[in-house]
Amino acid sequence: MADPQAARARRADRDRIADLAAQIIDLECSIRALRAEQETVQERLDAYTYPVLTLPPEIVSEIFVFFLPVYPKRAAHTGLLSPTTLSQICRPWRQIAFSTPQLWRTFKVVLLARDSKQSDQADHVRMEAALRRSRSCPLSLELRYYRLETPPLFEIIMAHRARWQHLRLFVPVAKLAAIEGPFPLLRSLTTSVSIPTTEDARRRSTAFRASPLLHRVAIAQCEEVFHDMLPWSQLTVLLIQSIRIKQCMAILALAPLLVYCDATFSRHEEGVNTEDDMPSHIGLAHMKHLKLRGPNQLLNPLSVLSLPALQRLHADEASLLPDSIAALQSLLSHWGSRPREIRIGFPSLPINYAAALPSVVFSSTQRQPLPINFLHPRPGPEAAHIDERDWEEGEEAPLSEDEYSASLDSGGDSDAQDENTD
Repeated sequence: MADPQAARARRADRDRIADLAAQIIDLECSIRALRAEQETVQERLDAYTYPVLTLPPEIVSEIFVFFLPVYPKRAAHTGLLSPTTLSQICRPWRQIAFSTPQLWRTFKVVLLARDSKQSDQADHVRMEAALRRSRSCPLSLELRYYRLETPPLFEIIMAHRARWQHLRLFVPVAKLAAIEGPFPLLRSLTTSVSIPTTEDARRRSTAFRASPLLHRVAIAQCEEVFHDMLPWSQLTVLLIQSIRIKQCMAILALAPLLVYCDATFSRHEEGVNTEDDMPSHIGLAHMKHLKLRGPNQLLNPLSVLSLPALQRLHADEASLLPDSIAALQSLLSHWGSRPREIRIGFPSLPINYAAALPSVVFSSTQRQPLPINFLHPRPGPEAAHIDERDWEEGEEAPLSEDEYSASLDSGGDSDAQDENTD
């Protein structure tokens, strides 16, 4: 005999299945209606053209160029503020980014001894792609190289040296031989070399002599190797750190076209006031801005200069002692110049310079000086910090001192902010 309770349960299950089926049919109808509405809305969105995507590709290309640091400052090729980011937004922009050579004309290469093969391969791929996309554009390059062997990546970069326009180079002196050659477009050079051995100290190089457009050079820790390396006679802007006074005078004698010179002298130099091996006369008819920094007394060495066009002079008070007023008057007399502004660095004496030279505007720098050897090159990625000075910016026209200071990175020049507050 059937169990009445079981029969009621089966009837309830059948009724529940019927209810669920009815609900499923209702839900399926709702889903079909929602999907139909979704398609309608998507079609409406697809039919909309965003105004930015209506811009001609050449306009988008110009906008992309302004997204990056102003040339010749170098942009990273990876990361948020890189041209690679622009290529990852949408397919049209990717095509525009890859077809805009100006986005790929600057790069920084650091080759460390400890880099892995995988890292080298990734750098190799990125560099080949960037050089290919840059087409025939002049290049702004930073190369830091601290290896004994020469990797393929270095050879790839060297194959494009005819396009180098602005260069920051930090390498062991032994590697300069691999860089020698013509640089027809090179305009500015910031460099330092590491000299780990006595044998390296005796090396000579003519790496950049064949650079007909080179006119701006910054050197950290001036070594003998630089004497034959640069076309001194055509330079108009020169910045040298940690140089001996006799060295500086010898270089100035080779650079008659200089308009701007900033020299920081070595400490504790022996015999700086002797006239042995010093030129008897150095004519710098175009020199307008001269900065001389360091603790050495400079009266005797600098009296051989002729600076008839000098407009601004910066000198540390320590270099003019014991009688800074008499030293200034003597130098200006020897130079045959009437500068409109003189800046005295780190004055410690209560001297009224303006009363002694009323026709000159005087100002002073009260900041603590940077260590004289703060750019001393060492093997390794931290070798030379002269790269903090982005003074390359600008083209043919010589810079005024204000323009020059403005083009420096604020962390690299202790006077940059002072120049803007006078």
